[in-house]
Amino acid sequence: MKFFLYLVFLLGGLNVFALDFSKVVEGDIIFQKSQSSQSAAIQEASGSPWSHVGLVVKNNGQTYVAEAVQPVRLTPLDQFIARGRGKEFIIKRFAFFDSEKMTPSLYAVIKKYIGKDYDIYFEFSDDRIYCSELIYKVFKEVTGQEVGTVQKFKDMRLDGPYVQKLIQERLTSIGKALNPEEPIITPISQLKGDNMMMIMSSPGATVE
Repeated sequence: MKFFLYLVFLLGGLNVFALDFSKVVEGDIIFQKSQSSQSAAIQEASGSPWSHVGLVVKNNGQTYVAEAVQPVRLTPLDQFIARGRGKEFIIKRFAFFDSEKMTPSLYAVIKKYIGKDYDIYFEFSDDRIYCSELIYKVFKEVTGQEVGTVQKFKDMRLDGPYVQKLIQERLTSIGKALNPEEPIITPISQLKGDNMMMIMSSPGATVE
């Protein structure tokens, strides 16, 4: 189901830009450059500034983004975009998702995750969940296909200062050790993944 939406952005308090979201449908995937406290570590480890991802949905006639934060919830689309660095975003569509046929299944799967705790340890389990893991698991269940490439922690850059600080705060300080064999899925692997079609982006946004 297609929907039509205009968002108005005030940039620098002076210029106003109207963005036409008429091509966006339920199930589209939106990426942003997060400004959260852990984002620097995610960017450092993955090698990309695109550090957060969510899923476009509708609820009671309004447009939202289903996202894994604390807890997993629906965030109004305009608030999601405004929260990102420079309000930059990219919206892509997974080629295996048919919005006309699969949207009911999509919502049924998303509903199972709403309210779940955010996974600060980035473990590939269903007890808690992080942003790109949510996207991966939802579409895997709905379409049978994978969004992005599952890697392992050892494939990430783990020696940077932001990553080391996060490991110390979340693992070492409580006596846990990072498992280099732990599977991980990153937003940038999904953004650059096969079978992902560009729908739209904020002015000047590029895949990095």
